Amino acid sequence: MRSADVFAVLALVILALAATPLFAAGEPLDAILRQFDEVQREIRTLSADFTETTESALLTDAIVAEGRVFMTKPDSVRWEYTSPEEMSFVINEDEYTGYFPLRKQAERRGIHRWREQLFRFLGLGQASEELAKFYDITLGEENEHSGTHLLVMNPKKKRVRKRMDPVHFWIDGSTFLPVRVEYRSSTGNHRVIEFAEMAVNPELATGLYEVELPSDVEVTKGFSALSGFSSSN
Repeated sequence: MRSADVFAVLALVILALAATPLFAAGEPLDAILRQFDEVQREIRTLSADFTETTESALLTDAIVAEGRVFMTKPDSVRWEYTSPEEMSFVINEDEYTGYFPLRKQAERRGIHRWREQLFRFLGLGQASEELAKFYDITLGEENEHSGTHLLVMNPKKKRVRKRMDPVHFWIDGSTFLPVRVEYRSSTGNHRVIEFAEMAVNPELATGLYEVELPSDVEVTKGFSALSGFSSSN
């Protein structure tokens, strides 16, 4: 998974869960999810700094990337990377744009047929009843991050479980906002996304999700930023 696992979720994000009989869990989990769902219902826009750490058997050293993520319900999200390479990945309604300014390259394509699945994968703005159709959700027993709740999301589809381990998702114990997401694939790739300075319902700039590409940029119909999405569906 790569910069959209990023997105993965992204992310992303930002997984919205809530209590429901679909969760075979005791009151503690139900109470946590109810609180998180109450916070989620109030969110219209969201912004946060993120640090993304990727480890792989193919890498000598871990890759650490930093940037900022923005979201506007119901269907707009922007991931901006500032290091180690400047790049951005934007979903605006039914269009995806990935832009790599230093390479003078971009990707742009319609995502109407995948939009619902994409936002479920990213976990952006999703209600628990929807996520529970695709994940078994439990409360993690070994949580090394004090002041947080660890939720473990195990894909229900067997073919998805063969490709990725359960997603580990930490939410702040007082704000019930996401602080950390961890993904691990069956091939050994390991990705952790940590969020900081998260703001709920900030005023976002007009045109934030519009990407103007210079005339000398090569544009393809690629989907590389969302490579992790294909393994989750």
